[in-house]
Amino acid sequence: MCKILYILYAILNIENKLVEEISAITKDGGEVLKKYDKVIGKQFGIIKGEKYLVFIKTGRGGSIEGFENKYLSICSFLFEKYGYTFVVCANPKDSVCDLEEEIKCISKYVGDYKEIFFVGISNGAFIGATQCRKIEKIKNAVLINAPLMINFHRIKEGVEEFRGDNMYFLYGEDDPSCRYIEILNVIKNTVCKYKIIKGEGHDFSKESLISELNYFFDGLKAENKGNRKNKVRIEENKNEWIW
Repeated sequence: MCKILYILYAILNIENKLVEEISAITKDGGEVLKKYDKVIGKQFGIIKGEKYLVFIKTGRGGSIEGFENKYLSICSFLFEKYGYTFVVCANPKDSVCDLEEEIKCISKYVGDYKEIFFVGISNGAFIGATQCRKIEKIKNAVLINAPLMINFHRIKEGVEEFRGDNMYFLYGEDDPSCRYIEILNVIKNTVCKYKIIKGEGHDFSKESLISELNYFFDGLKAENKGNRKNKVRIEENKNEWIW
């Protein structure tokens, strides 16, 4: 019993520390943002780090900064913690996205990486679900509020042909697609997992995005150290993953 209480206490401490860190960087009037190291037109914002490349594709019409500097805030916080390279890619309303070409375009500025983490929001998540399969270096993807009742056959085909390690679908419980989330069960690929985030809708808050990506990156670090099981258990105590 004492051991169980100690573990629960440790988990609460980890979560409380994360909340404090997020609050410190996102509180009104007190936010300290790292500027992009390089901006390419209005299409790409780059924070140069090392080891891994995190490629974030915004929702339809999304800029590289995001509403109230949402994406810049997320990248600033996660860069300070992990030191990875972050690229935010805009998603103009009338554009047609070729993800493979976009990654080739920024490679001349960020260099070559053995592994890419993909993060997509809304339409950006749909792009990831359908196109990550074409890019061998993308091993892990987090897809947030991908529309499920629009061209789902393309999502299914894309995910089933994805040969990476993990493809996570995250949905706010009030997002319109959340009611259809169980349709993901028809996808025949064990890398596909999904999770419902309580208290969120289609427009994920900055704090929730930071929190979920923090758990995601920490889980991958634990996996690389052979300790993935423990990290997954911590995530399940917060919001349940469906495997």
